[in-house]
Amino acid sequence: MKVNKLNDVLLDRLMEDLEDPLKCTPGLYQVIRGIINDNRDDLDSIPKEVLKELTELSEKAPFKFGG
Repeated sequence: MKVNKLNDVLLDRLMEDLEDPLKCTPGLYQVIRGIINDNRDDLDSIPKEVLKELTELSEKAPFKFGG
């Protein structure tokens, strides 16, 4: 399905952008946060090791979001 392919490509690009200091902006983090919220059910099945890695990555962000 083309929507799934588009989703995969966009997620790959977002992950690449997270590694690029020039593209790693508060706006990018807001987009990713939206994706996480939109896909909460799928994310609940992510292995704990992956969640730990994502948490460590978020802690390295040069800015924080209010909770």
